[in-house]
Amino acid sequence: MAEVRRALVEHQILIFPRQTLSPEQHIEFASQFGVPEIHPTREGAADHPEIFIIDTADGAPTAEWWHTDMTALPAPPLGSILHMQISPESGGDTEWASQTAAYEHLPRDVQERIQGLRAVHKAWWDPEMQSVHPVVRKHPESGLRSLFVNGIFTQRILELSETESDDLLQYLYAHSTQERFTHRHAWQAGDVAFWDNRSTQHRVENDFGEARRRIHRVTLTGDIPQ
Repeated sequence: MAEVRRALVEHQILIFPRQTLSPEQHIEFASQFGVPEIHPTREGAADHPEIFIIDTADGAPTAEWWHTDMTALPAPPLGSILHMQISPESGGDTEWASQTAAYEHLPRDVQERIQGLRAVHKAWWDPEMQSVHPVVRKHPESGLRSLFVNGIFTQRILELSETESDDLLQYLYAHSTQERFTHRHAWQAGDVAFWDNRSTQHRVENDFGEARRRIHRVTLTGDIPQ
């Protein structure tokens, strides 16, 4: 487990192909790395509330926009462990973008400009739920800096005017999701993905039409970004 955790921090996304996991094993594995949390917008499995199910057969939306999970929370998740149950024959790939690499490849003047800036993140499911996080966060385990803004939750940068904030955020969104910072995974049933939510964004390719896509996912509680 220590080796897996070191690999997660270093590589930010781990793929374990074609695994057979019961719900109990999924939760047990996840619990080695943190505390499974109950998702604020999705109902968990009947006997395993730590597992929330994303099933297009039940009308679950496809998360096709780049985002970091639940950054409107004061302490966004550490990461998630996804177990693919039913995968389309083609399409439905997931992409992850390293926000550490994105930060490292910013021009030096932009790095200097965004140090110390803070942004408001607001929940789409609850307008009263919002948090303020640094635009650049320091990873609590590696100590590396990464961008920590995303187009789903981030509303504005507090220290800038509305126009300046919008311009800078649009620049950072475009920069942080360039192909050179990304990994794309084509799913097979059974695949397990474990990603570090503290240093990545992700999205799903919504190109599989009416095909069914069913996922079991456990998300781990995180820390307050610094």
